[in-house]
Amino acid sequence: MKWRDLTESEAATLPEARLGGGLLCAVIVAAVLCLVALAGYTMAFKHFLAIGPFYVVAITFITLLAFSFIVMTLLRFRHTPIVMSVGLVAWIVYRAAVGLYNGAVTLWPLQIDGLGEGILAAGFCAYMASGVRPNAYYRRRIPVQ
Repeated sequence: MKWRDLTESEAATLPEARLGGGLLCAVIVAAVLCLVALAGYTMAFKHFLAIGPFYVVAITFITLLAFSFIVMTLLRFRHTPIVMSVGLVAWIVYRAAVGLYNGAVTLWPLQIDGLGEGILAAGFCAYMASGVRPNAYYRRRIPVQ
């Protein structure tokens, strides 16, 4: 797909250049994730530590990634789509490695969970790379007709 830069008037008037649609939905879900994690950290920290060090790392990583997504989106950081896509894939690969390390047969539900997360991540990465709204919002470009 070929892209062209938005003009100043397009950037000011196009709805795609504003935070909305699926992108806004992703920011809201990331905020909910951060709030739930913060509530869990403050009200049930012992339970958080009880899940084991591998999962503590995974939960902490995804919480920080979600927070970064919110901040980078609000700042319109141009590289947000690639940074978030790489971060999400790294999180899924880490979780799959933990599942394999702990015994893929014993923890087969985690492998199914990981496969589902991989499918969702592929959709997220494709949307962030080729979606009109992420490109207009972060990179200030639209597809050439």
